[in-house]
Amino acid sequence: MIKKGLYSGIKPIIVIFFGISHILPFFTTTALMILEKNIYISNQFYGSIIYFSLLSPTFAALILLHFFYSKKEKINYLHRIIDLDYITYKEYLLIFGLPFFIRIFAAIFALPFSSTYFQFYFSPEMTFSYAVLLLFFGPIPEELGWRGIALPKLMMEYGINQATIILGLMWAVWHLPLFFLKGTYQYQLGLGSFLFWSFMWGVFFTTFIYSFIYIRTNQSILAVILFHFMDNFCGEAFVINEKAFVISTLIRGIIAYVIFVKMKCESFDS
Repeated sequence: MIKKGLYSGIKPIIVIFFGISHILPFFTTTALMILEKNIYISNQFYGSIIYFSLLSPTFAALILLHFFYSKKEKINYLHRIIDLDYITYKEYLLIFGLPFFIRIFAAIFALPFSSTYFQFYFSPEMTFSYAVLLLFFGPIPEELGWRGIALPKLMMEYGINQATIILGLMWAVWHLPLFFLKGTYQYQLGLGSFLFWSFMWGVFFTTFIYSFIYIRTNQSILAVILFHFMDNFCGEAFVINEKAFVISTLIRGIIAYVIFVKMKCESFDS
């Protein structure tokens, strides 16, 4: 049970979590914009500070675990990070297969709308060291917070579908500082562009896939870390054109709708 104290109850924990996870990177980015006298940040040192501030989901998780979780709850949280027994072979197929198939199907479906040849190839920029970097600067620090803390608390208060909608919106907004940092993937999409909105909707839609995996694996944090890594890896490793990128968002939207209906019909909210 959650410790009684100044902020007892579920809603205050949710507010504290999102307060830390969002205020830290947004405040940091705004302050660095002022220092650089430009809304787009090119200073590499400033960029490192922003990346550090985007570890905020983990910071929020650690603070809440320390102040509001019992020893038993902390042990359970740790088990959900390291225990492989939560994940069956079917979930492993879903985790490692779905991101790849979304990517390649999007490339196939985009072919009739493209004037160029079929574009789907492994990026020469993807190396083992970069893949490791993708794991430790994204999936792990984010999922310790998003699905480790925020989703279960939101589920307790609102149910699985509404919790997923809230988390999806908050997670999409959380990415905004990256659009102001030159050299990032998000910066290249262009703030406010069509691809910007495709990315934001893609994050929102994909949140339903995370929730589905989380429920299917008995709330395994490890499972969503692995899916997050695989999704990021496929997004970086397999090159597709812009039309395929938009179609991949539409595919995620269809999957999200199917999951939304499935979770509603099967009463996962309980």
